[in-house]
This record gives sequence, structure tokens and C-alpha cells, in this order.
Amino acid sequence: MKTVAILGAGELGATLARRLAETSRLAVVHLVDADEGRAKGKALDLLQSGPLEGYDTRLVGARSAAGLGEVDAVVVADAAELPVSSPGLAPPESFVREVVEATGRGLLVVATAHGAALVAAAVRLGLPRTRVVGSSPLATAAALRWHIAEQLFVNPREVALTVLGLPPDHPILPHASATVGGVPVERLSPLAVRRATEALKGRVPGPVALAAAACRVLTALAGGVPAVLPVFVTLEGEYGHRRVALAVPARLGHGRVEGIMEVSLEAVDRTAFDTLAQRADPGRA
Repeated sequence: MKTVAILGAGELGATLARRLAETSRLAVVHLVDADEGRAKGKALDLLQSGPLEGYDTRLVGARSAAGLGEVDAVVVADAAELPVSSPGLAPPESFVREVVEATGRGLLVVATAHGAALVAAAVRLGLPRTRVVGSSPLATAAALRWHIAEQLFVNPREVALTVLGLPPDHPILPHASATVGGVPVERLSPLAVRRATEALKGRVPGPVALAAAACRVLTALAGGVPAVLPVFVTLEGEYGHRRVALAVPARLGHGRVEGIMEVSLEAVDRTAFDTLAQRADPGRA
């Protein structure tokens, strides 16, 4: 992966551009924004910071993705056309078509907190579901790991878990899936998972966490060794649902979604998951 276009030069877009530049794995990062001055200004600021930060990635600001040519990945960040503040509102079809056209034969990563609807819409308009993911569930998973670690007085890196459903508003943490050193968290503290989940209610991951999640997903997609991460993907029969995008653990690598991991769900979690799937189904709107 050599070239990435980021749609939106707001806080999330600019933060992600810096994170990607610092990896030194990309040749070019395009910042695309309807406010061309903002896009070019932030791109120039990041470009001139390269000698200080130790990266030489080329950063370019643009008003539209139309003239960028082929890119390896398009990331939706702060695009003005996307109603990111309204999680229940589907993105405008005109915007989805523009995103699909800009993506071409590359990957589409939706970095916004409420990205499931856009993931599903992009697949409905023709993009293969193997090339479309939403990265924000990874940020929610990281937040849960931090809260659980705080209660157990351990390093967050020692906590392992996955999330399903529609995070950040409706995350599902499968029963007994959260572990510390291979030991289920519920054995160490029966209330830790519940308290961690409650601590996230009404909270949306910030731009730094969302940018870190998107960067991790892009790195995984570009890698030769697949990684299993919780992301928004469109289901095609997995978990008994079709045409809906929900957070599930997926195997990412070699430039695509290689597969979806089906987690065994207990009755309560299965009911919650099915309810969210019905809510997200455009055919039920």
C-alpha cells in the first residue's frame, strides 16, 4: 500500500494523516476536503513537520478526490457530507456514490464512529464487501480494555476482548470473551465487564482513538500475515444475517477481508445481536 486518500481534513482526518505519515510506509497521503484551503494548509503543516518527526511521506491537499487517479485506499474521516453526528441517519446516496467512485479498485475504510451504515451502503452500490470495512469498533474495544484494566490494576495490553453489534452506542461484549492472561475477566471480577460497558455509555471515541483504529486496520489490510480485528463489515449469511453491516471479528490481510469469525453467542447476546441486525436492515426502514 503506497497511496491513501483521506476524505475530510478535520480533527480525525488530520490526525490520521499524521499517523499514516509517521509509519513511513506510504509514499503519498492525500487530504481531501471541500474547504481546499484547509486541506492544503494542514497537508503543508504536516509535510513541513516531516524533517522534525522523521518521516518523508508526501502529503497533498485537494478539494476533490476526482482527480487523484488510482489510490490504494480511501478513508472516510470528516467529510462534510457525512452526518457523523447522527448515528441513526443513513449517509446521503449522492455522497456514497462519490465515495464508491473515488475508491475505484482500492480499499474503503470508514473511520468515523458511526460507520456501519456507510459500509453497508457502499456494498449495496457495488463495492465488494471484501474491500469495505469500518474501523471504529477497534477504538471501542480499546476503550473497554482500558476500563477493565483500570479496575483489575493490570496493563491494558494484557486484556484481550472483541466487540460485536453497533458500537459505540450498542456494543456487545460476548460472554466470557474478555480475558486477562488467558483467564476470563468474569472469574477475576464479575462486575468488571459490566462497569466497563456502563462507563462507555453515551461516549463516542475521540479523533485520536479513531485515527489509531483506522491506522491499525489499514496496516492489517496491507500486511501479509492476517490479523483478526473487530470491524464493521457487511454480513452475507454469517450470524444468520444478510445485507447489514455490524461489528464482528474479521480476518484482515493481503489487501482484503479474508473472512469473518463467527463467535458462539449465548442467548442474551444472540437476541441483542439479532435485534441490532433488524434495526440496521435497510429493508425494514
